[in-house]
Amino acid sequence: MAASKTNVLQGYVTHQSFKGLRIPANVQNLVMRDYARSREKTFRLSRGEYFFDGCFVQLFAMLRDLDQMDGIILCSMFMLPQKPKKRREIYDALLAAGAEMHCVFESLVVQDEAGIAELEDLFRLNGALDAAPRQIDRSILPPLTGIDSFT
Repeated sequence: MAASKTNVLQGYVTHQSFKGLRIPANVQNLVMRDYARSREKTFRLSRGEYFFDGCFVQLFAMLRDLDQMDGIILCSMFMLPQKPKKRREIYDALLAAGAEMHCVFESLVVQDEAGIAELEDLFRLNGALDAAPRQIDRSILPPLTGIDSFT
């Protein structure tokens, strides 16, 4: 983003769990307020998402108000829709408005195609980790011998 329009970041909170975390909205607001303050931005109190699985009504409503702010701030990228096409709609709206999206936990600012690519890479990597085995069957490992043996 070339120049700040308003110096305001609008918060977005969810009451749903994301990546196994359920963080109260007031705590999410504190985290985002401190983040915005550390970047010399004004934090506008968050819009809270409705408490329905897969609901993003408030998030998409915020996209219509991007002319009134520099961007959106959320605690984690995992608060975004799981469907890539829905995320792309969000990215396209941000780019068209010259706005940013700040993902606090991931220390990621999305303001151009490079930021989008980085965020999408993290989604793909996380998906691979979710699908990876949690442990290795010891019967397929070569036997440990000598000093390296822990059995």
